Amino acid sequence: MRISPRPWLGLAAFVGYIAVILGVQGTSGIPYPELADTAHNIWRSGVLSIVLASLLMAVLATWWGWWRPALFERPPTTRRWTIIAPVLMALLASTNLLLTDWGGVGWGFVLAGIALGLAVGFGEEFTARGLLLVGLRGRLREVMVWVLTCSMFGLMHGINIILGAPAGDTVVQIISAAMSGSVFYILRRVTGTLIWAMALHGLWDFSLFVLAASGSSNAFTILQLPFGLLAVIFGFFATKDAPSGLTVQGGR
Repeated sequence: MRISPRPWLGLAAFVGYIAVILGVQGTSGIPYPELADTAHNIWRSGVLSIVLASLLMAVLATWWGWWRPALFERPPTTRRWTIIAPVLMALLASTNLLLTDWGGVGWGFVLAGIALGLAVGFGEEFTARGLLLVGLRGRLREVMVWVLTCSMFGLMHGINIILGAPAGDTVVQIISAAMSGSVFYILRRVTGTLIWAMALHGLWDFSLFVLAASGSSNAFTILQLPFGLLAVIFGFFATKDAPSGLTVQGGR
């Protein structure tokens, strides 16, 4: 790595990502509640903002030499049974797709949704469980890295209030996102790479997106809290065998 990991560098990347999102979406003239109304809104506000923010993250990763530790780590956790949480999320996402009334969703809309899912999967994961995680590992114990990356990932969604989302709905979204962040953390620790977390994150967001757009109801809303608590418990166990200096090992 060209620059040694420091928490403030990870935090700087995190803030920079949010700043770009706010700037692009805030100047689009499209309030957050209307982002999914049309394919144009998705491309102009959602995809464009995340792609630009992700480009900034790519520049920082290149400058700092953090690409490898952000995407990979050695060794993975030996608590491989914790992958139950990501598997359950993948099954729920697949069920969302099965419940979607595809006849009520145009192909232009679907393509925009796929692009948004890919952008979110890469951008949010590379920021929260990539650069932020690497930076925090430069000074903190792994359990605190897990707590902070999950918490800050949840708080990241708080900017939706600034973009016009109702405060009550956003608070629920923040809590849900923080819990789901533990799922993506587990997937990174079990597989030894962030790539699968990116893929699951994109699939999950896309499944919720098209399900809502088709007018179908999510039959698993009642499971969100117990699933989230399970993810948090399993995430805690996944931190237990993380060796010190994990970031340096992943960077070799």
